Amino acid sequence: MTDAKRSIAKFSVDTHLFRELGELLVGRESTALIELVKNAYDADATEVTVFGENLGDPSRGVIRITDNGVGMTPNIFQRGFLRVAARIKNEGDRKSERWGRRFTGAKGVGRLSAHKLARKIQVQSIPWAVTEPIVGVDGFIDWDKVEQAETLDKIDNDAVIATERQVRKGEVHGTTLTLTRLRQKWTPAQRGRFLLEVEALRAPSVLTAPLSKNVIPETGLFDRPMFVDAKSTDPGFKLELEGDFQGGDNYWPAVVESAGWLLEIDVSPKRVRYLIVPTSRTRKEFPNARRMAFSEDHPKPESGPFFQARILIREGQATGKKDERTWASRIGGVRVYMEGFRVLPYGEDSDDWLALGRDTNDRTRKLRFLADSSAPGKLAEVDDEGLLLLPNKHYFGGVFLTANRAGSLQMLVNREGFVPDSSFELMVTLVRRGIDLSTRVRAAARAGAGNPAPSHSSGEGRSSHDDEVPERAGGDSLKGKAEGSLRRLAEQAVELEKLAADAPDTLKKRLMEAVIKIGHATAVSREIVPANSMVLVLASVGTQLAAFTHEVNRLLGLAGDLERMIARLREQDLPPKPKNHVLKVLVTAADLRRAIERQAAYLVDIVTPDARRRRSKQSLNDVLNATWKLVETSAEQRGISLHNEIDHELRSPPMFRAELMAVFTNLLTNAVKAAGSNGAIRASAEVSDNGEIHFRLENTGAAVDPSDGERWFRPFESTTVDVDPVLGQGMGLGLGITRDLLSEIGAFISFVQPHRGYATAIEIVFPGATS
Repeated sequence: MTDAKRSIAKFSVDTHLFRELGELLVGRESTALIELVKNAYDADATEVTVFGENLGDPSRGVIRITDNGVGMTPNIFQRGFLRVAARIKNEGDRKSERWGRRFTGAKGVGRLSAHKLARKIQVQSIPWAVTEPIVGVDGFIDWDKVEQAETLDKIDNDAVIATERQVRKGEVHGTTLTLTRLRQKWTPAQRGRFLLEVEALRAPSVLTAPLSKNVIPETGLFDRPMFVDAKSTDPGFKLELEGDFQGGDNYWPAVVESAGWLLEIDVSPKRVRYLIVPTSRTRKEFPNARRMAFSEDHPKPESGPFFQARILIREGQATGKKDERTWASRIGGVRVYMEGFRVLPYGEDSDDWLALGRDTNDRTRKLRFLADSSAPGKLAEVDDEGLLLLPNKHYFGGVFLTANRAGSLQMLVNREGFVPDSSFELMVTLVRRGIDLSTRVRAAARAGAGNPAPSHSSGEGRSSHDDEVPERAGGDSLKGKAEGSLRRLAEQAVELEKLAADAPDTLKKRLMEAVIKIGHATAVSREIVPANSMVLVLASVGTQLAAFTHEVNRLLGLAGDLERMIARLREQDLPPKPKNHVLKVLVTAADLRRAIERQAAYLVDIVTPDARRRRSKQSLNDVLNATWKLVETSAEQRGISLHNEIDHELRSPPMFRAELMAVFTNLLTNAVKAAGSNGAIRASAEVSDNGEIHFRLENTGAAVDPSDGERWFRPFESTTVDVDPVLGQGMGLGLGITRDLLSEIGAFISFVQPHRGYATAIEIVFPGATS
């Protein structure tokens, strides 16, 4: 038997592959152009120019991409450009040679982008090198001739040409791609869309550079977002559009100036942080609008994605000249950038990746992305806050990803968007949550100014019934009348400011002084109105405290009886195992009795008539120790200690013991919650030359900047969101009530600079006290 004759089998590739891959891997013309510009970026170019001419005539049309990158040698041109799906970018650490940029491309399909745009491509490249001689390359591809051949090995020699280019002295390194015989004729509508997409190839500098202090006077989460992964010495990348690609005037500064709020998001493996800051123009309209920061744990700290985002928010209609309004409409939306390059289609009018269009059209009254988040914490929900959500075009910003921080995000094969898996959905959720937080902050600012959240049709504008809302909002209550008066006062201040603009200088000065005084008066009044409402609530709670005190004392007696009964049971002749269980129950009963005892002692000190019968000089040391017993257990669980260094003879001015205990209770609970694990709290006091007592309480852990300290005395401002069974959850009222209590005796409280070793210090100045 003889062996069968074997033939040698080989793979062959049909040239039709180029057309198939060009259509499959490159979605549209703008995407193709983006891929070619990315190639220049990967080649360490600091400047790239995209020139277009005669785009409406395919036979005469030209697209030219010129860069000053590292260029190509004949060998690199053969291995990298002419080899489909080349591995050259996957070698090593996938970073560029000169500036250490993370490669934006990895599929080796850049030349297919050229195929998508035109039938012919000419390549001229001069490599960057530190030694002589330097040899460049002149290349040419005629795609029609390539596809006339049946397989790749049958392509004519004149279809693909590559010759060595002798570099003359003075020639600059870089690459020029010239595309001719364009594949399609561009109609005016197609050109408009194409130019808009090309114009947004790179993230605008107003989003990636530090923001103007005239617009955003406060610092943000970051000076500039992390939008590229490169060496610190990287000089950056500049894109110029010329010829038919050249755009009009740049109105970005006008867009920034029209913004009302700034939203920044920083997503790291440790935390997701959000910051919402009012612009200068918003602070002028709503004096109580303020910077708000939030944070929560990252849902997927191992896999990501991790990114930063900066979004400007415009409220109301676009202002300015017609060209500026048109520009604002064109560039509206939240875009996504990878290594500084736009990822289509996010941010386009037809793309609702953040569901902003859906929710504004549905007139959703709730902010659904905050429902299962701990981020809002101290910021309470505002009625109908969802109606303040704005359509996509009112947000101008970018989400900035880098290749090494994108986590498990994967780009679609056509280079347009990401695979819609759980990683992408998480990015959507985190960005939209930031927008919902900004909506709640805006709603709170309006509510604080006495303005109801406006209703809007199709996501924006006012309904025909909006003018009726202010009259119904407050009713006939005292609070409603006060809010209505404040609102009218604010409106009159705006009218005065408009009158001042056209008034003579002397009258203008007087009018502006009146506007400032009105603004100050309304700001103070707005803080008093909600605080007064809570006083009524606390007063109603206070009427029940006497009965509650008796009930606690009764529970204390029961707990004592229970502890004694269990102790007697343990003395019985029991087997070892049940006896151990009884011992554990005895320990628990003792803890219960001591906890109730602490509460009972505190309530006796602060609620009973003896605590409120007569004002007298109180021992600061003794009252502080008595108050400490209330929080001692929670402090011990955290490893926090109190160092009471107050002289035993030092006494306060005449005041109720209940008043001083209420003051110390708030300060100590705040200090324990802020001191951190194994932290410390220090109490000290000294008498000044004029007889004032300066009492100081300091803690480690969370810091409060004294320059920003006044905000924590406002109603409903709280530094904590965690609930503790003893310490409670911050309502944002304690410090305000503490200040009011102290003002009754002429004392003053404020945040001051802490001593070394401590993060936060708060000081009470008692006037005229003597030891």
